Amino acid sequence: MNFIDELNLIVVDTELNIRRISQTLVELLNYQNYEVVGEKLDKILDKPLKDLNDVSSFVAFLKTKNGNLYKGYFKVDKLYDYYNQVRGYLIQFMEFNEVELNDDFIVFNTQNIKMKKLLERASLVAQHDVSVLISGETGTGKSKLAKWIHINSKRSRNKFVSVNCSAIPDTLFESEFFGYEKGAFTGAVSSKPGKVEIADGGTLFLDEVGDLSLTSQAKLLVFVDTKEFERLGANKAKKVDVRIISATNKDLIKEMEKGNFRNDLFYRICAVKIEIPPLRERKEDIPLIVNSILSKKGKRITTRAMQYIISKDWYGNVRELRAFLDAVCIFCNSDFIDLEDLSNEYVNFNHEKDDIEFSEEVLFNEQKRIIEALKRANGNKNKAAKLLGISRVTLWRKIKQYNIEL
Repeated sequence: MNFIDELNLIVVDTELNIRRISQTLVELLNYQNYEVVGEKLDKILDKPLKDLNDVSSFVAFLKTKNGNLYKGYFKVDKLYDYYNQVRGYLIQFMEFNEVELNDDFIVFNTQNIKMKKLLERASLVAQHDVSVLISGETGTGKSKLAKWIHINSKRSRNKFVSVNCSAIPDTLFESEFFGYEKGAFTGAVSSKPGKVEIADGGTLFLDEVGDLSLTSQAKLLVFVDTKEFERLGANKAKKVDVRIISATNKDLIKEMEKGNFRNDLFYRICAVKIEIPPLRERKEDIPLIVNSILSKKGKRITTRAMQYIISKDWYGNVRELRAFLDAVCIFCNSDFIDLEDLSNEYVNFNHEKDDIEFSEEVLFNEQKRIIEALKRANGNKNKAAKLLGISRVTLWRKIKQYNIEL
């Protein structure tokens, strides 16, 4: 084995075309060497890289031929010619996690323009140590996005510590967040570090931060401001280096107006705000998510069953959709899930005559679905929107987006 294979190296030119790659990496990715060499680096990474000239390292996921993802830390060195001109880059894959991360990030399987822009924004934010507030309905993947930002940041080699703020009462806030010394209170038989201390060097994720009481908010504010804290029972302050990412399904602007959330805390945890759209506003992603979940279970789904799932609003979003599919798979003995396999709780089998059925080709193409629904509704946008399971406003926006002539 040569040093390229031993060190897990990738050699690319200035246009980021792969010129050589370790055989060990080729095998990990389930490719043949000829399928990778000559291709763009983007083919085996989960995010596009435009230039490596000012990059010394980065974090990304290796993307296998069948779509699996592996976390990677990459070191970049420039390759110079005889005239000291940069001719390419030597990229060393320093480590990888054997645990496949597809299930964690299945929520980001997307064809939706808004979601793609959101992920681009998150990629940029990940490279800068600013506080981030992630908002969105329950089940949209707020905690997944927080973890995704952490993994794509320079802090990825350190811990990601999640705290469920809604589960911590005021009386336990300080001991949970800041820890305590032995003898600080009855039952404290030994010292214990708090969440902020465990997260030192990494990311502290405050889930459902909007549920904190005003008392707990005041204590959190001091820490966010100074990154200093004292364990209960200690007389000396400690300082930590953590990045704070918060999430909430509440409208914190309205909560501030009501006096339920502190303005000063809001502006410290919300240097950047990212709002995840609900699943009903990105219905073109439902087939991707459904097929990703079912493929893990060795199942497939018929066109009419998929059509009905797309028509639902899924107010519990991806979490509800996943739980529903898990239940369906338990009771479905066939390799194919059909409409009759869906629970009566979700499906009314007395279909009206004007229910629309799409061919498989149309089902997976949003523009064609909209055109088909408009034809079926004879141009009536209210009826077409109902057939598609979306609002009239969303339909109108999609018509403009695809320049569909009425």
